[in-house]
Amino acid sequence: MAAGAAATRRGAASKGSMRAARRRGCMRVSPWKGRCQPRLGRGCYRLHLGIAGEMKPVTLSECIIRCANWSTHQPILGSMPTDPGPVPPAKPAATRSRASRPRSGTYTVHDVARMAGVSSVTVSRYFNEPQKVSEALRTRLAQVIEQTGYVPNQVARILATNQGGVVGAVMQNVTSPTFADMVRGMMDVAERNDLQLLLANSHFSRDSEARALRTFAGWHPRALILTRGDHSPESDALLARLKVPIVEAWEVHAGRPFHQVGFSQQVVGRMLAEHFVGQGALRIRFVLNGAVEDGRATRRSEGYAQAMHDAGLVPDVWRARASDDVGAAREAMAALAAMPPARRPRAVIFANDNMAITAILCAHSHGLAIPGDLAVAGFGDAPLAAVTTPSLTTVRPDPYAIGSRAMEIVVTSLHAGTASAGRKCKRSPATS
Repeated sequence: MAAGAAATRRGAASKGSMRAARRRGCMRVSPWKGRCQPRLGRGCYRLHLGIAGEMKPVTLSECIIRCANWSTHQPILGSMPTDPGPVPPAKPAATRSRASRPRSGTYTVHDVARMAGVSSVTVSRYFNEPQKVSEALRTRLAQVIEQTGYVPNQVARILATNQGGVVGAVMQNVTSPTFADMVRGMMDVAERNDLQLLLANSHFSRDSEARALRTFAGWHPRALILTRGDHSPESDALLARLKVPIVEAWEVHAGRPFHQVGFSQQVVGRMLAEHFVGQGALRIRFVLNGAVEDGRATRRSEGYAQAMHDAGLVPDVWRARASDDVGAAREAMAALAAMPPARRPRAVIFANDNMAITAILCAHSHGLAIPGDLAVAGFGDAPLAAVTTPSLTTVRPDPYAIGSRAMEIVVTSLHAGTASAGRKCKRSPATS
């Protein structure tokens, strides 16, 4: 009975402590293991610390400390005050000084300006218009920038000025040596004029080009350079809304509203057909790979077909199933080897040099001699075209000149403050 009475008194004391904790707005500690429990009434929580003893009130700050320790699975030992006293007022959050390093690990333009003792406008001018900053300030800023490793935020610049220094270019095939030379021409002119070239690869796909144009539009480019003129309706609508210079490079199309620099694909196809007709060939085949979206090669085949019609000959356009150049050329040579010699074409025009070079390399394995059994021509003037045996007949479009001229048109338009409307600039290819 006495033991029962003692237990009752301990239970009553515990309940009294809990009520006192609620009244004082404090925490209460329970001897049971567990975790911080939901709020109980006015500012009361139950924190299960897993230590024996009767419930004792703790302050909010102590509870937070213990919660933090408990969350890292650290045991909390030691005594707690029976009378926590008034809860100390919370300290105001410390404000970060401009001198401190930002949590991201990088410095802002304001940090650099404060450390150099200049305005943020002067820092921006140092990067964008250094000639307007005195030599003394340039020296001081250079030291601070070297010390901090500060790099201007181009996204912030675009948001502030609604323009950046980026020119977007959508290439059809960045792995092609021909397009690599074109990119080199664009980059050389861009670097001389403080512009950055941002590339996208469409893989001859109109849909991929449309996605790239949407991405570029979000970057507010200074200008766009495109390597096709037959865009999707979505791309045409987007280009019509953009108020920036637009250049269609690599080939020209009649009736386009943009600057153009390049050549006519139909003229190239005609030139190659006329070359073989002039040598006395009566059966001439044009070979395409399976990349049906490569409209440029298709337009070359159209020029070839027109020249054949004009010469009174029957066009023979043959498309491989393989979309890659090597596979398509091997497929084409196997088909030619299977034909009776009396019906076999005397000359073959391949859509590009990669296909034509592959044909020369695998001709012997198919029992064909070049040029004894058939003559071969390509397009692009690839580096290997001059070292094959025999050397390859090809057309050199001068991609470096086309790329540099396209970027020069961009620079001229930006300086003049004009957009895309303007005269068309053409460059004709040369045979070799």
